[in-house]
Amino acid sequence: MRGIHFVVGLFVAVATLPAASACSHTGEAGGDVVPATMIGLTVTNDNFLDMDVFAVTDGMSTRLGTVTGNGKGNFKLDPSAASRDLRIVATPIGGNGRASTGAVVASPGQIIDFRIGSLLRNSTVSVRSP
Repeated sequence: MRGIHFVVGLFVAVATLPAASACSHTGEAGGDVVPATMIGLTVTNDNFLDMDVFAVTDGMSTRLGTVTGNGKGNFKLDPSAASRDLRIVATPIGGNGRASTGAVVASPGQIIDFRIGSLLRNSTVSVRSP
């Protein structure tokens, strides 16, 4: 009987591990849910290479994180970026070039959708309200 309790306990511990680790991304916004005081950023990477993503405000670059090849990432931007010259830039890890949004105007509570193209020059950006 003791062996069954151990197996059941082990199964429960292993089953809850992915759920616990899914909540550990402190720097990322959760999908379309963005606090009204923040600017959301959704990056869809249609390129095969992993990308480092940066927010560039008034010429100062801040690394937001990495989006894997053919993956998607969600980030939160400081609301002060709304009143500044804001650009989102992605650079391939282990490759050349960069994808850039150009100047973006977004207000707190809005979401910037940045799609990195399979060819970096084909990247697009849009701003929407949730």
